[in-house]
Order: sequence, then structure tokens, then C-alpha cells
Amino acid sequence: MKIKYRISKDKRCREINDFIQKEFPHLLKEKKPDLVLVSGGDGAILHAIQEYNHFKAPFFGYGTGNLNFLMNELDLNKLKKLLIKIESDKVSLRTIVTKKISVKIQKAKSKKVIKVGQAVNEVVLGSKLMGYHSFLITSEDGSFNNFEIKGSGICISTDLGSTGYNFNLGGAVLPLGSNMWSLLGIVCNRYLEDILIPNKISIESISKRPGLSVFLDGVKQKYSISYGDKVIIQKGDAVKLAFYNQRKFFEKRIDISSRYRKG
Repeated sequence: MKIKYRISKDKRCREINDFIQKEFPHLLKEKKPDLVLVSGGDGAILHAIQEYNHFKAPFFGYGTGNLNFLMNELDLNKLKKLLIKIESDKVSLRTIVTKKISVKIQKAKSKKVIKVGQAVNEVVLGSKLMGYHSFLITSEDGSFNNFEIKGSGICISTDLGSTGYNFNLGGAVLPLGSNMWSLLGIVCNRYLEDILIPNKISIESISKRPGLSVFLDGVKQKYSISYGDKVIIQKGDAVKLAFYNQRKFFEKRIDISSRYRKG
């Protein structure tokens, strides 16, 4: 199996950067990988997915961050042995498959459709916590038909991302592999907390207040949303995450879900 290592500029990754350059320098030059190795925290692997998902290869995270929710946690000695076994096809990693959310903007005046990108965890429409905007939601499956809502924003998360910002907003933790979405209103005038089967959803801005933006996995995109513009949400590309010890990953999800339970 061919492995590519993504060099990180994070200071916390200096040790593993030096380790790879010394022990596995060929991983830095691999152009057709079967596995992408990423070091850092959860943000690092999300950025790596945006950069390298065209390889269609699983992403293996080596955790040096704080939460390391999507990462594998093991020391460098174990990593060295594991990489040797992976390259020799002597070990099989457990893989989780999820799907991203694809986002486009249809401009009201020109009717031009802009491809914004894809989110692994969540798409958020908003400006700031106390910002106030008006939205009109319509879905292809009929779940929403010109549903009008006003508030700070809207969050649409994947099954994988449901343990992130969605969870902090009070949304449900979705089963992995369900490929379902959680749709939540952020400080809104109407109740909006739905679990949906992915389909084409149009969210139209019907407020003339400035500053409305799209955030993909917490990163603000350069395209602003004006009055009458429509944000088009659809099912995106598949993403594969690889784990040395998948059990620990599921234990973290169970731990988060259990916070809802009393007693």
C-alpha cells in the first residue's frame, strides 16, 4: 500500500514531521497514494480532506491536537511498526465511510451558479451570534416548502459532523453510516431541529441585512450572500477515515451521546 504524508506547519507536529523525513522520506513524494497520513488535530484532517480527497483514498490521522476526535492516538514507535506493516499489506485498517455536503450559491440578479465547495462536518449560514437574517427553506423531497425562519443562522451537519457544532447547538448525534443530515436553526424565532435524508435543499436569503456568509467546517468562504440569493445544498463526495483502533473512536461518540442521558 502506498502512503502519502501531509507535512504540517503546526508546532505540535514537529516531532512527527522530523520522524517521517528521517524514517519514511518517500511518503512526502508519493503522488498516487492508497492512504493519506495526516498529523495534528481534527482541523488538520478536515483541511487535508479538502486538499486531497481527489485521491479517493482513506485518511489516517495521527493525533497531536487537543481533542483528536477523528485521529488515531499512538506513539511514534507504534506508528513506525504500523507504517511498515501497512506498506507491506500485513495489516488492515478499519475504515469509516461518510459523505460530504456540496454547496452552491445561485445569485439572484445574474442567475449565475457558484460552486462554493464541500463540507465534511457541517455547513453554517450566518454572520455572528447576535446577527439576524431571514431565510426561506425549500427541499426537493417536500419536507420544506417555503418554510420561513428568522434568526442568527442555520446549521446543516453530516452524520460524522453531528458530534461537533451541531451537538453544541443541541442537535442529535446521528448514527455513523446513516448518511443523514441534521438541520438546526441558530437562535431562531421558530423551532427548527430536523433529521433529514440528504436531498437537494434551497435556502434563500430574504433579508437585506448585510454580512450573511457560508462557513464550511468552520471556515468562512469568500462568497457573500445577498438578498434573493439561494444557497443550494446537496449530497457530496464520499470520505473515508481509517483507524488503527476503531473502538476508541466509537467510544468517544458514545461518551458524547451519553451526555444527553440523566442518572
